[in-house]
Amino acid sequence: MLLQILQKQLDESTTCPLCQAAMYWVEAEQYDQDVQFHECSHCAHRVFQDDKHTCHCERCAAKRKKLLQETRLQEQRKFKTKNKEVVELELSQLSFLHKLFLLSMLDNQVQEYSVHDEFIHWEAIKFQPITPNYFFQSTLLKQLLKDQVLVAKDFAEEAHEYYVNVRLEGYSEPSLFSITQQLRHWFFENLRLGVPFKDADEVKNTLYLVLYQEIVQFMQFYCKSWGIQIAGNQSFQTFCYRLMDSLAVGQIYYLIQTALEYLYEQKALKPRNENFINTNLLKKTLQQYRERALAEKWETSTLPRLPGMPLSKMSEILFFKFLGYDERIFFQPVWRSWKKIEPRLNFYSVKRCMYCGSNDLAVDYDAEEYVSLFCRKCKHQDHYFTR
Repeated sequence: MLLQILQKQLDESTTCPLCQAAMYWVEAEQYDQDVQFHECSHCAHRVFQDDKHTCHCERCAAKRKKLLQETRLQEQRKFKTKNKEVVELELSQLSFLHKLFLLSMLDNQVQEYSVHDEFIHWEAIKFQPITPNYFFQSTLLKQLLKDQVLVAKDFAEEAHEYYVNVRLEGYSEPSLFSITQQLRHWFFENLRLGVPFKDADEVKNTLYLVLYQEIVQFMQFYCKSWGIQIAGNQSFQTFCYRLMDSLAVGQIYYLIQTALEYLYEQKALKPRNENFINTNLLKKTLQQYRERALAEKWETSTLPRLPGMPLSKMSEILFFKFLGYDERIFFQPVWRSWKKIEPRLNFYSVKRCMYCGSNDLAVDYDAEEYVSLFCRKCKHQDHYFTR
């Protein structure tokens, strides 16, 4: 978020540490917080009153870029001495899920005027609700490390400090801020500034997966007060996917709560979930409940998310910012929510200029009225009315 300048006046008694020109005294606001700093009248260098903000003037940006280049070269040399080749992917080549996970890690950490370096400090953030549950985010982290999207600083794995090893169009050495901004453009700008998925099915698969992880979070949160371990596994995931085809996530919450309460009263749950004993017991009980509900035509109640159960950054970005849903995502079957968004995602994944074939298009989209396309490559415009 940009600073909102409230007052700016020349302070000739203060000179810029870089070019010695006189500086302005600036009073500004960011996120409803007062921010005060000096800004050079010549080179726009900023000197903040606290250590929470950083300067993005041309010289400071160049200094950080040079430091990033030197760091990457040093890391790659060390990597090659261990007889490994560094593979560097384009950011756009990552899967939709991995782009979403990267943004979930970076969005709160990397702001234009906040102090940050070029590394992800996993130890500092790993217990934050980045994804719905800890095992899921650990699995995603391991996959990014395996694919060399994240590379360990100094290649000391125990340090858990990683740089993002991707190429970004328009940048020879993209900074962490540049990478984060590109991800924000893809996920926060209503598809006006690019598309982060290959096709609608990729988004649908991620939607189902994140909702399933929300279900796992619910049952773990519920069992926590009893001191009982529980987790998902492949069999339980397949079962939950079948439930999601006909039930809302909130209805699945209700079934899980009812089943867990019954199993706890029967003292059937074990403190440790060895060999997924608790998971398998829960699945079996849920299957029985569901079969009986269908046979006797029960109406399944709906539960909201539990009070105190944190909403993960990944869920917030995917459900609310990218797909534009609200809390109803938990109160109606996924197919009903998906039906509203699928046509638009399909359109954006296949749109091309009819003259030059480029997919670098500016799109003005109204599903009920019209679609207008402007090709940034050949400058041709097309207008289609949908009625």
